[in-house]
Amino acid sequence: MKFTVSGVYSSAISKILVDKGYEPTRLSNTIVQRLGGMGGGEDEPDIVIRDMSRWQGVVLIGDAAKSLANDVLQEVGDAAMLYLPHVYGAVYKASVIERVRNGVIVDLEGRKGLLKTHRYDAEAELVQVTGYARSVSKLLVTDSIKIRSGGAEANRWGRNAFESELPPGWRWKRRASDEENTDVAGKANDLEDMLESPEVPEGRCLLQGKDYVELVFGYEVKPVLDAWRRKLVPTINGHHYLKSLGPEYSALVDFAERVQPLLPEKLDDILAETIAKGVYPRNSEEIRIFHMKPNGTDIERSPAYVLHSDNKVVVAKRSIRSAGKYDGLEVDKRPGDRAISEFRVDEWYYATNYFRRDGSPIGRYVNICTPPEISKSFIRYIDLYVDVVEVNGNVRIIDKDQLDEALENGHITQKMYDKSLKTAEEVAESLTKAAEAETMNEHPT
Repeated sequence: MKFTVSGVYSSAISKILVDKGYEPTRLSNTIVQRLGGMGGGEDEPDIVIRDMSRWQGVVLIGDAAKSLANDVLQEVGDAAMLYLPHVYGAVYKASVIERVRNGVIVDLEGRKGLLKTHRYDAEAELVQVTGYARSVSKLLVTDSIKIRSGGAEANRWGRNAFESELPPGWRWKRRASDEENTDVAGKANDLEDMLESPEVPEGRCLLQGKDYVELVFGYEVKPVLDAWRRKLVPTINGHHYLKSLGPEYSALVDFAERVQPLLPEKLDDILAETIAKGVYPRNSEEIRIFHMKPNGTDIERSPAYVLHSDNKVVVAKRSIRSAGKYDGLEVDKRPGDRAISEFRVDEWYYATNYFRRDGSPIGRYVNICTPPEISKSFIRYIDLYVDVVEVNGNVRIIDKDQLDEALENGHITQKMYDKSLKTAEEVAESLTKAAEAETMNEHPT
């Protein structure tokens, strides 16, 4: 099976897959050189691998994407997986659900898609899936349809376009063999017929797509990927962690790896000091918090302000602006409340203490998650569903059913499940002992 890969993780992923017997193709000249000449061909890949948005993992597209992703998981361990079968490139007869500020939401056989457009007719139209947006938990679709078969490709441009073999509105982008041209033309004609047919309901999938998989890499996966990359080329500790924080850190990584042979014993200490001073946020600075779920949902918390920051821990404060109920705590939320969160880079959780405006405590909420990744402008982690809450000395583990569901659906590995549950139990035990000790101090015998 052939694959191609690009982006931050390309060297490490290439080495993993080559060692497992996969055949690389269409790789960059740099990766071809690192692999000793492998991967320089122009054969069509069965699987395409590229970076996720914000460089937090990789996207795999192809009919065997899940099988290949499982092979990668065997080597990297603590990664979350989102698997969407047969969706990438799928064509639907769109059914508009609602209009939003930047487009319309369409029904895709029970899933929701976002079509970004300033103008959209009320009539049904063809849309094609181009990806997935974690920020809105929806498939991304376009009304510019592309149909391929081998080397042949045709695009749907509009009613004014006309070419032989293709239905009105379609144009050839590339022609190939007669068999491939006929296949593309047949699919285009079938799509137009189904679009016009009153017997085909809106929202129906008209042309099946390829499998789409996201592997989301937590903090502890990055050193494993560093080790795989190191088999091909000199690699500093923290290479993938820093690269995944954004392109502004690439120059730091590239420079460090150039001087590594000159400072092999001192480089790690120098780099750690540089990260603490230049990468981590400073006191009073605003920071964004990205709460990433394995099921493909990303939540951005309200802005927080840094109270303390060093190379081990960041303490940040958020002001509560809305009323309601605190999830899990089952306590009223009031505007003016404060949330103080402590993020430790080597722990599989972070704790948030909630306070009223007058400073009186409300409760504590401990998110079980992968160790947080910290940059100058954001903190992110993979939420692992199960959490621990403490209110007035009463400690509970909550949302274990969501953790069970994530394991059942294949969003997390058994290893991550076991680690999450063990961490929750240890945190709950620690909080219970602390609450009992505080009670004894308040009411000594």
